[in-house]
Amino acid sequence: MLPAVAFAEQRLAKLRPAAAPETAPRRLRLYNAGTKETFDRDYHDGGALIGAAHDELDWFLRDFHENQATRMNPALFDQLWRFQLRLARAGFGAGPLWVHSGYRTQKTNESLRREGAAHNSRHLTGEAVDVSVPGHGIFNYERIAEWSATGGLGLYYWDHFVHFDVGPRRYWAQPR
Repeated sequence: MLPAVAFAEQRLAKLRPAAAPETAPRRLRLYNAGTKETFDRDYHDGGALIGAAHDELDWFLRDFHENQATRMNPALFDQLWRFQLRLARAGFGAGPLWVHSGYRTQKTNESLRREGAAHNSRHLTGEAVDVSVPGHGIFNYERIAEWSATGGLGLYYWDHFVHFDVGPRRYWAQPR
């Protein structure tokens, strides 16, 4: 095997297993590109979701166009947590994920339909989030996103973000 291929395989092998024990505290580092707010704290203590952190994440991931929030599905937080841990393991650093869209009201979703927003988007029910990794193109981390997703995963190459949701397992990509 060529040395470069062997190195790449070793690096990728580190990412495939669970990123950390499910009983460890879970921290998210997020930056909301629309509001310029940050979230950097544990949302789960290793045994249970931290209620106050869930409330903060609900507000952080609000539809900032309408300034309305909903109860976000905590399984979404776990997908982002796994994604962040795997990114750090792969050498992308421990910086925040940039959030581009979390919850959306019907009004905001309709205004985004011409950009490709789905009529029945999981953003409408607090079950989806669109994120990017600042300083890195999506081509650099798409595989890590695939390994971290447990529901829907959308790769938006032109718009430079990935979509995670807690719906059934499925995959789609914007043309490259």
